[in-house]
Amino acid sequence: MKDNEVAIVGGGPAGVSAAIYIKRYGMEPVLFEKDLIGGKTNYTEKIENYPGYLGMKGPILGEQLGEQLKQFDIKPIYSEVQSVFLNDDGTFTLSYGREERTFKYVILANGLSERPYHLKGEESFNRKGISRCAICDGPFYRGKDVVMIGSGNAAFEEANYLCTICRSVSLIARHEEFHAQEDVVSKFRSFPNAKIYAPYEAVSCSGNTSLESVTIRNGKTGEEKELSVQGMFVYIGAMPVTGFLQIPGVANEQGFLKADPSSMKTAIPNLYAIGDCRDTPLRQVTMAVGDGSLAATKIHYDYLKSKKGK
Repeated sequence: MKDNEVAIVGGGPAGVSAAIYIKRYGMEPVLFEKDLIGGKTNYTEKIENYPGYLGMKGPILGEQLGEQLKQFDIKPIYSEVQSVFLNDDGTFTLSYGREERTFKYVILANGLSERPYHLKGEESFNRKGISRCAICDGPFYRGKDVVMIGSGNAAFEEANYLCTICRSVSLIARHEEFHAQEDVVSKFRSFPNAKIYAPYEAVSCSGNTSLESVTIRNGKTGEEKELSVQGMFVYIGAMPVTGFLQIPGVANEQGFLKADPSSMKTAIPNLYAIGDCRDTPLRQVTMAVGDGSLAATKIHYDYLKSKKGK
């Protein structure tokens, strides 16, 4: 174990930001990523609220984050971290693949996972026609009719993208009040092929070899409608993934990691939580990169302090 090494679990904007700052401070970031550098930006059609980027495609931002790591000679370890243990001496042991490594500092930036969503009847066609990623699978439904399940920013943003390639896009929301910014809602309403069903929820779906229809029910009247569609996109939010963290008292009741917003420190010394996985009122790229830079800065201060004390 080297005192100047910092383990960073997750290569999204928060993790990349932390890695860059750690490197610039003369320390060594060890960045773990199980999928793609950039995290969920790779599955976002467009990012319009990040200063300096005018409507940038999410995958392009993800690609640029990877290029920036290369510029700083930061080589990610593409492996899923399976567990993080707190040792008796206050260090941490991370296991990944068939390997283990011990670190003095750990930054958790592992993001969120999609909430599970199942609909009656989907087993009959093996979920063919149901997707959690509009930018990935949207082109398969070009010129077809689709539904979007969800009422948050992500649901409306991806529905806006689908409106540009699909024949029709019906957004299904449980409530008449949406959890999305007004501008993205207004943009969706402006498309001639867009329609909102609220307050409705999907109750079943059917099809032979792939999705052919979705039945929705009005939350107030109980009225049911059958929509003829070939695709369904699900954006109902995400949930924290903390099962790998073998340290009690770090997460709240919902599973989000508790961290001091002024330092990103958890209740465990030298363990930090940043980005979407932490308990925060806002989950945006802007917030994530700030979290990463702050955590790295606090670690650097602590590292310098420990060196002076020796």
